[in-house]
Amino acid sequence: MPVTTILVIDSDKRIADRMAEILQAEELVTSIATEGEEALRQLNEEPPDAVVLGLGPPGSWEHDLCREIRERTIAPLLVVGKRGQEFALARSLNAGADAHILKPFTTRIFLSQLYALLRRVGLFRPGHAGQFDIGRLAINVFRREVRVEGRPVDLTPTEFEILRCLLNNSGRPLTYRSLVRQVQGYDCSSEEARKLLKVHIYNLRKKIEPLPEKPAHILNVRGFGYLFERRRFNRETLNQTLS
Repeated sequence: MPVTTILVIDSDKRIADRMAEILQAEELVTSIATEGEEALRQLNEEPPDAVVLGLGPPGSWEHDLCREIRERTIAPLLVVGKRGQEFALARSLNAGADAHILKPFTTRIFLSQLYALLRRVGLFRPGHAGQFDIGRLAINVFRREVRVEGRPVDLTPTEFEILRCLLNNSGRPLTYRSLVRQVQGYDCSSEEARKLLKVHIYNLRKKIEPLPEKPAHILNVRGFGYLFERRRFNRETLNQTLS
């Protein structure tokens, strides 16, 4: 039976153990890292379904870890802080964290935040980090696999990288320039980036959208860029749309 895996990162082992205890009571498989290098090693070797990161005192290593975590995984990242750390929490969110919670917190609030993040990113197959099931669309970013209604879809490397970047920022628009920088590795003007992306977006929509001319997932943000929307089309909804 598949399980959900959570990585808890906190330099205070007492707090890490307490959070792990809460998660294990929910039958969530939990691992703990109390040092930055150990956390990154676990992320590389056994990617979790979600990450909980506790912020230590100002200047501690946890404050610089968010960006490195986000570079290694798109798993939901919940940051745990305390009152007086508002600047550090904001910095963590800007670096890629998905949400934060302030100590002291109840078990109910902690679990509610975590489960909300798992639902938001569409992790309907616990135990498979990077697996997203969004209605008729299934994407595994680590195996670089895309399926539509169970059938494999052949994406070019550029198309897959565009999809991965948009998925990694679901609900948040990416500028044309930002998307080209992440996918192609170089900078250019916004207009040049828009033209470069146009044909790839067109082909990508044809391959994964239920109605490419009325996209449900890869949306235009006029004059700005694109965003990925996690609308879930079940078979009944899709049939209604096409009728």
